[in-house]
Amino acid sequence: MLVNAVLLLLLFLLGTVSTNILCGESNTRPLPFNCVEAVRFAGSEAKSGIYQIRLPLKGWEDRPFYVYCLLEGSGGDPWMLVQRRQDNEIDFYRNWNDYKTGFGNMETNFWIGLDKLHALTQVQLNELQIELRDFNDTVKYANYETFAVGDGSEKYALNILGKYSGSAGDSFLYHSGQKFSTYDQDNDNWSRNCAEQYKGAWWFNTCHHSNLNGEHLQGTHKAEGKGIEWSAWHGPYYSLKYTHMAIRPRDSADIRVQR
Repeated sequence: MLVNAVLLLLLFLLGTVSTNILCGESNTRPLPFNCVEAVRFAGSEAKSGIYQIRLPLKGWEDRPFYVYCLLEGSGGDPWMLVQRRQDNEIDFYRNWNDYKTGFGNMETNFWIGLDKLHALTQVQLNELQIELRDFNDTVKYANYETFAVGDGSEKYALNILGKYSGSAGDSFLYHSGQKFSTYDQDNDNWSRNCAEQYKGAWWFNTCHHSNLNGEHLQGTHKAEGKGIEWSAWHGPYYSLKYTHMAIRPRDSADIRVQR
């Protein structure tokens, strides 16, 4: 009798589990939708690296993707890298489709993709931090209180760019409101193609005060406006050694709490 009772209990439990699975119930924690959540979920094991997220946005619910989360050295909320340059192993002189979908290696050099960048900045209000390093290994920062880009129909325009602070000088405000351009998609305000002329892809105006997707040259050079440029710091004849662009929710109130 005891054996029969145990068997009946096991069958009941198996049936309950099956029913829960069929009904879509699961104890699996939902994926985070930003790096702040991802690092919180990881707890004491959290470190800078690659995490999977899923955006609660129409068209993205079933499209999880990977991002690089960078822990804040001072203990603040982590950042999500959306661009990184550290050497010339990855060619950034690419076409519109590559910049739309993204390319590269998240551990070294990459561009997250304009579609993802638009989606990430639509879900919640984000701030932007740009880290710059020259060939003397001096590091400067450019911070912007808010940052968002439009969708494909707007040519991923730099629609929101908030107040600047930092040590690098402001070389991005000049590009505020501009559409994104590549050598095969000319959306700038110049009579020619800025992206083609300066071997990069950016929110060009006529043409640029910054171009973080330019050629990875070796510091000082003679080609005005080329290279990885941030003119407010080193001017138009210098190509930086390292850069990254990173975003995070501007206010803690914007961060969803999941249990």
